[in-house]
Amino acid sequence: MTAPIATLLCMKGDTPAVLALRAIRSTAASLAPGDLLYLRVDGGTLSDPELFRAAAAPARLVLREVAEGRGLAHGLNQLVEEVLRDPAIGLIARMDADDESLPGRMERQRRFLAEHPDVDILGTACHEVDEHGAYLQFKRMPLSHRAIVATLPRSNPLNHPTVMLRRRVFESGLRYREDVKRTEDYHLWISAAGAGFVFANLAEPLLNFQRDSGFFGRRGGWQQAWADLHVRIRAMRELRLFSVPNLLWAVAAFGLRLLPAALQTWLYLRLR
Repeated sequence: MTAPIATLLCMKGDTPAVLALRAIRSTAASLAPGDLLYLRVDGGTLSDPELFRAAAAPARLVLREVAEGRGLAHGLNQLVEEVLRDPAIGLIARMDADDESLPGRMERQRRFLAEHPDVDILGTACHEVDEHGAYLQFKRMPLSHRAIVATLPRSNPLNHPTVMLRRRVFESGLRYREDVKRTEDYHLWISAAGAGFVFANLAEPLLNFQRDSGFFGRRGGWQQAWADLHVRIRAMRELRLFSVPNLLWAVAAFGLRLLPAALQTWLYLRLR
């Protein structure tokens, strides 16, 4: 058997328990005894921790409750530091508290990484669903390392909640940036690409990603537009991928973030 997986999941204190339990159960269904599921609760406590421990079986739940949350990137970095203190852990996976892993996800990713020792960071395609679970669309991602890196100046080429990484990625010193807005994973991929780590995506969808009615409203406005432009320019600069098409794409994406949420949604559905 390959080295155990540590799955990292952060939830806000006001996240509905039913969603978090679904995320944990669906993920744990393809984990194995010896795997760990780290759950960090920011700004609250669980009313019934034993219910969550049971949901994580056969993995062991490691619960961390924090009185005041400092954001997803900080929470993930804290969990990464804790995981790295356990020399048995070989793989580190991500999951979000409002998403749902599809059957066999963890086993499929574990097997792929065992068969492809050169790959360091592995994501998958996903289905996007609304807050009621209704299907919205299939989100394809670039598959090969070359295609993933080439995509970085234009968009985030990995669905963050689907990602599984080898321990050595974080042992190199890479961490999530805590000074950026909703682009902490995107920045991590740029840093990893610059450091020579190898990426891949599985073509099959292994996650239901919740895109609720407020999704684009939370990701619009000047602040998010500048954050997105900054990360794209960084990818071009550090990976030497400057080109006229990439620059035009970054400018167009900047303008898109300033549009009303309803128009963003309409364009997203037609341009994906």
